[in-house]
Amino acid sequence: MSRNTRRAATLLAGAAVLAGALAGCGGDTTTAPAAAADGPHVAFLMPATSLRFMAYDMPNFSVELSKQCPTCVVDVRTAEDQATQNEQAQEALDDGAAALVVVAIDGAQAAPLARAADAADVPVVAYDRLVKDAPLDYYVSFDGGAVGELGGQAVLDAVGTDTAGGAIVMLQGDPADNNAGLFAAGAHSVLDGKVDIASERYVTGWSADEAAVQMREALGDLGGRRLLGVYTAYDGLAAGALQALTEAGISGVPITGQDAETAALQRILAGTQTMTVYKDLPGQARTTAGLVAAVLAGEEPETTGTTDNGAGAVPTVLLQPQAVGKSQIAGEVIADGYTTVDALCAGTASQLCADAGISAG
Repeated sequence: MSRNTRRAATLLAGAAVLAGALAGCGGDTTTAPAAAADGPHVAFLMPATSLRFMAYDMPNFSVELSKQCPTCVVDVRTAEDQATQNEQAQEALDDGAAALVVVAIDGAQAAPLARAADAADVPVVAYDRLVKDAPLDYYVSFDGGAVGELGGQAVLDAVGTDTAGGAIVMLQGDPADNNAGLFAAGAHSVLDGKVDIASERYVTGWSADEAAVQMREALGDLGGRRLLGVYTAYDGLAAGALQALTEAGISGVPITGQDAETAALQRILAGTQTMTVYKDLPGQARTTAGLVAAVLAGEEPETTGTTDNGAGAVPTVLLQPQAVGKSQIAGEVIADGYTTVDALCAGTASQLCADAGISAG
């Protein structure tokens, strides 16, 4: 039995009840069923600024954990900055948390919360984003390099062989997010040496508005070259890039994205975004819930390998992403239940769905 498993088995026997109220920036908590009130509490810490984690990850994690650990209670805490998230983690530990699942706002600055949990003998799962330079029990995410490779290949496929006198722009994610570097490395492994890169920019906070600003500036870096395409590491960045291009009177430029957001899928149907990298977020959440349930039961969870976070080899589960264009929306994204026909085809998108053969039937 590993150190992680022995630790969790001990914690399960003595898990205390977490406080019901949350402190800090925009904190919230789920309401535990009365029957589970005295069960082990799992703190799920995530950014307040990303709707994705509240919409997909936390609900699916909570439902799956309740199936695999009926007495477990999920305590949800959200923060807008890493300092607040670190405080929330300490509060959860003080309240007797049996485990922490952490979506770090800043992977480097989150190290103190991982060290505090290690000192309290409480397991920490880094969810989606790696926590660096601190003891960490598990890491569950998607293969970031593969995400970048899919986006990079989509750019090359769309650009084709006619690249003379042209260049691309790359909009990467938040530099504080470890994933942004992984996506960038994957994209460069495909693009470097095959197409000129006029400008590469990291967008703080994964902000669509900031992406629009960066794209406007990047157009000036072309130096008279024609714009062949735009690689972006996230659908929100693609939206910002498209806004800037539209303002500049530029259309028909291939644009990539990631996360299969409904608005991005609609842009793909409309032909203004080329593709998105689809990640089965509910599947990631359910996988993590199963891992946590196993740890709390004193079992050794299955992993796919390890990741060096600067403090050691962290047992890791890496899931695989998929490239989604117009022809894959129905068979992949809708079929998985990631979105619905009603949501995708609402309003003016109804005709786009009809043209693509997407219907409720």
